[in-house]
Amino acid sequence: MDEDDRILAYLQDRLEPADRATFEAELETHPDLRAQVTSLSAAAAELGARPVPEGARDAGWERLSSAIEAERQPVAANTNRGVSLLKVASIVAATVLFWQFAVVPQLPGTGGGFVPASATVEGPALRVAFAEGATMAEITALLQETGARLTDGPGALGLYTLTFATEAERDAAEALLAGRPELFTDVSRP
Repeated sequence: MDEDDRILAYLQDRLEPADRATFEAELETHPDLRAQVTSLSAAAAELGARPVPEGARDAGWERLSSAIEAERQPVAANTNRGVSLLKVASIVAATVLFWQFAVVPQLPGTGGGFVPASATVEGPALRVAFAEGATMAEITALLQETGARLTDGPGALGLYTLTFATEAERDAAEALLAGRPELFTDVSRP
């Protein structure tokens, strides 16, 4: 027991008789200890002599009750919605990346992925870019007239690949399509 606890136990008359006698003997020989006991007993007597102000007890109980009640109130389970939304966004982004880079290349019929615009085409072919105002009916009619088949497109550059049965058909179609700028903005051989 430290010195402060011994002084409080002495003032509250909680010491065993033998310990009390030892403490009182120390009071006789130590003036600093005697001064501490005297000042504390005077303060305790002064506090005990004061009347409790009217309503102080009720106010104290009210504060204590409200503090206990505040601790009993349930706390929302999800108070960090911003963090939750960030987690969901991260999961969605990771899923999309996984799908694009791990699953899609493995799917049948994807042809192994990206084919560059400079890839060679077998047989006679032309690469064309349609004009912005060209209608589907006009383009279809012209392609049927030339015997062209639309086999690929649009590529990364917006080009379509037309194939022909013979080189002669391709050469004739190249001259005809190049002369129609309202339908085709670019006509070239791959």
